[in-house]
Formats: sequence, structure tokens, C-alpha cells
Amino acid sequence: MWLLGWFVAPSAALAGEARAPDHDRRELRLQATRIDGAAIRVDGKLDEAQWREIPVLPELVQSSPAFGAAATHTTRIRAAYGSDGLYFAFECDEPHGKVIAPFFQRDQIVPSDYVQVEIDSNGDDTNGYVFGVSPSGAIFDGQLFRDTSQELLWDGVWRSAALVTETGWTAEIFVPWATLRFEHARSHTIGLNFTRVINDRQESNRLSFAPQGVPARVSEAIDWYGIEDIDAGLNLELQPYASGRFMLQRPPDSLDQSWRALPNAGFDLKYGITGDLTLDLAVNPDFGQAEVDAAVLNLSPFEVFFPEKRRFFLESKEIFETRFPLFYSRRVGAAPSPQRARTTERTVYGEQEQGELVGLDPLSRVLGSLRMTGQIAPGWVLGVLTAATGPTWGRQRFSDGLEQRVPVDPFSGWSVVRLRRHFDPQTWVGGIVTNAARLGDDPEATTGGFDYNINFRKRWVHGAQVIATHDGEKSGMGGSTSLARSGRRTNWSLSGEFLTPHANFSDLGFMTRNNYAKGSTGVGVFNAQPIGKVRSLTASVDLSLASSFAGQITEKYMMTNWTLETLGLWQLQTFFGGHLPQLDLFETRGNIPYEVPLHWWTGARVSTPRNKRVTASVAANYGEQAGKPGPDLFLDLGFRPVDRLQISFAGQWSGSFGRPRWVAEREADEVPIFARADILTTNVDLRLTLAITPTLSVTSYNQLLYTTAHHDEFLELRAPDLLVPIAADPWFGTVDRGLTSLTSNSILRWEYLPGSFLFVAYTHRTALPEGEGEGEGVSEYRSVRAFTNLVASGARHEDVMFIKLAYLFGL
Repeated sequence: MWLLGWFVAPSAALAGEARAPDHDRRELRLQATRIDGAAIRVDGKLDEAQWREIPVLPELVQSSPAFGAAATHTTRIRAAYGSDGLYFAFECDEPHGKVIAPFFQRDQIVPSDYVQVEIDSNGDDTNGYVFGVSPSGAIFDGQLFRDTSQELLWDGVWRSAALVTETGWTAEIFVPWATLRFEHARSHTIGLNFTRVINDRQESNRLSFAPQGVPARVSEAIDWYGIEDIDAGLNLELQPYASGRFMLQRPPDSLDQSWRALPNAGFDLKYGITGDLTLDLAVNPDFGQAEVDAAVLNLSPFEVFFPEKRRFFLESKEIFETRFPLFYSRRVGAAPSPQRARTTERTVYGEQEQGELVGLDPLSRVLGSLRMTGQIAPGWVLGVLTAATGPTWGRQRFSDGLEQRVPVDPFSGWSVVRLRRHFDPQTWVGGIVTNAARLGDDPEATTGGFDYNINFRKRWVHGAQVIATHDGEKSGMGGSTSLARSGRRTNWSLSGEFLTPHANFSDLGFMTRNNYAKGSTGVGVFNAQPIGKVRSLTASVDLSLASSFAGQITEKYMMTNWTLETLGLWQLQTFFGGHLPQLDLFETRGNIPYEVPLHWWTGARVSTPRNKRVTASVAANYGEQAGKPGPDLFLDLGFRPVDRLQISFAGQWSGSFGRPRWVAEREADEVPIFARADILTTNVDLRLTLAITPTLSVTSYNQLLYTTAHHDEFLELRAPDLLVPIAADPWFGTVDRGLTSLTSNSILRWEYLPGSFLFVAYTHRTALPEGEGEGEGVSEYRSVRAFTNLVASGARHEDVMFIKLAYLFGL
């Protein structure tokens, strides 16, 4: 009875809750109001007479947690336009003392009250912009695309202000026409939508939104018509920059032998060719202000994926995204690798000797990049991106002291062209071509593909893609298709995908494996309204089966997930999954397949309310592979001691004990050698964000990593399912791997004028690796020392400072 009461007790209150007007207002059309922009001072006070003459927009409606219910607190929104741009005013009622108003860095939203406006400036129901502000004046902005997706790393030039009052809080937003993209015409109709988030209740209210479960966003905006005689100007922005990279400390044996101070300069140019088509040009760009990547020890046969953090490649990136990741922008300007250095042989003292690599360029320079994105005709979307990177060099040394310069990477060109024909926001056909061309003898790689997406009866989506690849030596093909339905309380999907054995798009895309045909299906259920004390309840089951083109079963997988969230915002997540014995074609690095035994896993996570100053999340996972355990523990903490400072901590400990893994290949007979590995990893991330003002902030990312893989009980793989014990010599102690590292990256970001920035970044790295000839410090590494390895005599220390000043000229 207690459990029943927990679900049902508040139902009477819910049943009696006031229902709001219809939330689906797509057919609503409102006349735009023109004002004299010079009479509005964007200060958050709303005390100008002009505002009192502008009608209030219809009231907002709850989209969460009580879908379609009346908003808890009233929000009065006014919208107007002038010759210079769009003006918005917000009056947000809220009991005194309940307004949550922390400062945060631009686009780094923390638990806070806020309002936002979404603008479909072309009225195409497909793409747009979002601009938001919190009661503290902290802001965020982003691009909206393909109706439902959002990218907050786009930065526009606009103004806002906010004030906390006795009855709640107020805000103003001004968006210049020059920040938006639209076709030139005498009269315009744009789409507008508004959202208010009440952090104390984690309540989201919107002006217009789709029926429960229907995926839509931009297309749900109301029509705001009658905008006349506006001009975005020349739509030309020029942003020159000057920067400096200063190597304060580096290891004595570092391959980086470049100057300790490296000055640089270049510029970015943005030009609106038409109202819908934008050209971006970056000449000698410098991305030193991007946050560094986390350290990782890769024990798998696959490349580690690192997300893109450079803003030039993040803007408008959605147009280049397809079902297969054919464009992985991190390929452009990837750091030179010692493995790519082309050292040579020469006769020294009468014997042939291979040169030793003693120097390597620290960076790959992007000489220039050009991007053109937008509509070339109604419904036709074009994306073109091309970049050129300069050659990189290393230095080799011979035992007689001779040093020579050797090539590492040649001059290279990277290009991608994407074209889509939209019939509605989520229905299109398109094509894509990518090309990686390198000067010299390196092969040229090309990939092409055709894709489509069909949205029908609002809730059904079908899509597919077919690709062809040629990596300069071999050709391959791939295909992917899916069918999904979004219901009021259920979701369902069915998908299939294949890549032939010689398919390879990794020169400019990201691909981990080929030679597979895979089918997947999944079903999920969720509640449409709160039930008793339960705010949301979701559950899902996913199944997949895959094989190679030779009929080898490579995947037999099942996963279930459950998530429960209370009205008090406590959350419980559980999962259970596993796979039956299946073949791994890649573990032996091209040798015979290895049969991975039965593997199962389960876990749970408990999280405290996410809208508080202090948040916590604890998780524990456990799995077994053929009886060999693999536990994981996680702890995440968030702390906001004052409104301007946000601290987050993420700790992880994971282990894997006694599971076989490939370690070598015996040269005499090419037999794969395995060993039972004990792998331990401890990772600690600490992030601090100090938002001094809405335009001045300091962020600091710090990572401590300790990971080690110790091997014993060596075996040889005689058949996919047959591992036979062998003597430990000569592998014992030589195939162990490990890494202890400290990474600290702090960035000061000051927008001293709209669109103009000063960046100061400082990065410290200390690392001590073990295995695979990682340097002189190998002998000092001891797995039992854990983080004390950082003060061992062989630890490698590096300190780099980066300064960049950019100024925006807008015409």
C-alpha cells in the first residue's frame, strides 16, 4: 500500500491542475511591431515607454514536467523590431528569494533560471538561432539545424541584460540583423519561439511545441509577419589576430626542438554572399585557445576518438554530418606523429644504420581553410569545406653525429562537399564527397555517398545512406538504413548497416572497423505525465546481431536500461546487458579471429537533485567475462560555493582481472600471443569555472590519470576458441603497459568588445609512461607507485603558455 501511495498520492493534485491553452501554436500568426530602436536601452529595466505600447505574446505552457499544463509562474514576453535588429523583453514572475541566478561562462550553462528566444530568420522551419540569458546576465547562444538539433559553440554578436526584482526578474535581448541570415526582400516573415526554465522546479515552459513524442523544434515556431524595410548591411566581418606560443619547460629529450617563442598572425573573414549563403575564410588560423584533450592509454586495436574543439570546424558542422562519419575534422591539422617520420639508412663506420629520430615539429600548421554553407536556392542546402596543411619535418641523427631533416607529413589538402535537397524540415535527399590529397607518393583517398531521410505522419522517420570508398589502393562500399517511430509513450527503431572488407574512409572520416553486416532493434517506453511522486520513468531494450562477410558472427548483444526520476529530482538509473560468445576480427591485429567468451555486465547510478548548489552522483558497475571480474566505480560531484564559481569533480576507478588480451605476434610462425591481464585505471577530473563577468571568465581543466596493464599466464591462440598455455619468456615484463599523467589547462577568456577576444591559456603536463619504448623514464615506472610516479626521476614535464588577441571589424 505504501508503494501504491508513493505513485498515486499526488494524483489528485495533478488531476486538478489547471490546463493551459493549446500548446501547438504552429498555425498562430502575429503581426510584428516596429519601434524606434534608439529609444530602447538594453539594460534589463524595461522602463522605456516603447515597451508599454507593445502587446504581450500569448502565455507560455509547460513542456516539462507536466506536459501541456499551465505554467507555474507567469512570463510576459514582448517582441519588436527596428531598422537595426530584433528586441525582446521578458518579465518573469517568481516568489522573492526563489530566483536562481549564478554566473557562468558563455555557453556553459549551469543549474539556473533562464529565458531564451529561438529565431527562424528565414522562415524555413529547418534552421535558426537561439539566444538565452540568465538573471545574472550570463548568456548562451547557438545554431539550430535540421529542425531538432542544436550547437551552442557558435558565437554571435548581440546584447542582453537582466535584473533580479522584488517580484522575480526581467531581461532584454537585442539581436542585430547582421547576426542573422535571411534573404533580402521588402517584407519578411520569421519564426519565433520562447522558452523559460524555472530552476527551482526544473520546469520548462514554451510558447509553442509539438505533440508529446513528436520530434520537432524549429518547425513549431509561430509566424511573426510584416517585417519591412530591414537591411543586414554588407554582411562582412573581418577578425585579424596575433598570437604567441611560449614553451616555458620541456623534457630534455623532447622531440620538440622548435623555438621556445613562436609568434603567429592571421585572420578570419565571414561574408554573407546572399542572405542564406555564407563564406568563411580562415588564413593561417591558430587554435591554441581550444581546450586540450584528456590523456589516455589506448590498449585497443582502434584509434581513440577525440571530439572537435576548434570553433571554425564546429560552426555549421551539421551540414557535413551523415549516418557514416565521413568527415572527422580532427584529421585537418592533426599533430605530427613519430610513427610517420620517414627516417632513412646510411653507411656509418662500414655498416648500414637506421637514423634515430631526435626532432619533430610540434604542430601541423593549417595554412588556410575555406567554408561555404547555406541555401543556394529554396530548399537546396550546400556545404563546402576545404583546408590546406603545410608539410611537417623531423630530424634524424646517426651515431657519427650527422643530423638530417626528414619528411613526416607532406603538404596536404582536405575537402568535403555536401548537397541536400529539403522537402520539409526532416525530409531530404543528399550527397557527399570527401577527398584527402597529399603531395608526393602518398595515395589520394576519396569517399562519396548518397543519403535520404523521410519524415511521414509526424511520428515515423526512415533514412538510409549508401557510400563508396577508395583509399588509393582498395575500394569498398557501405550502407545504412533505419526505420523509427516516436509515440506518445513509446519509441521503436529498426536499423541495418554494413561495410565491406575493403571499405575505408578513415583518411578524412572516423572508422573503427569494416567487414561487417549488422542489424539492430530497440524499444523504449516513457511516461507522458508525472505519476504520483515520479516525474519521469523510462525503460528501453536494445538488441543487435552482426557478422562478417564470411559469415563469422561478430556481435550478439543485448542491453536494457531503466531510469526513474522523482518530483524532487532524485534519479536512479540501472542497466543490464551482455553478449554471447562472439568473434573479434581485430584483436589480433590482422591475424586469425579470437572468440570473446560470454560477457555480462550490470550497474546502477544514483544522482541527487541537479538544480542545487551541491550535486552528487554515485555509480557502480560489475561484469564478468568467462568468470573473470571487471568492476567499475564512479563519483561525480558539483559544487557552487558562490554564484560566480562552479566546481566539478569526476572520479573513476575501473579494473579488469585475468581476461586474455593480445600482446604480441611470434615472429617465427606469426602465431598470436595472448596473456591474462590485470588492468587498473584511476582517473580524476577537476574543472573550475570562474565567471567574473558575463564576458570575462577563467576555466581550468585538470586531469590525474593512472593506468597500468600487467600480464602473466601467457598463451598462444591456435584456433579462435583455443588458447594454449606457453612459457612466459621472452614476453614476461616486456609487454606491460602503463601511464601516469597530470594535465592542467587553464584559459582566460575576455570578450572585451562584442566579437573581439583576448585568450590567455596555460598548459602543464607531467607524464611517465611504461612500455613500447616510451623514453628513458620507462625504467623508473612502477605500477605500485600509482600517482607517485609523477615525481619519479624519469617523469617528463612540459609547460606551455599561449596568448591570442583578436579584434572584430563588422561592416
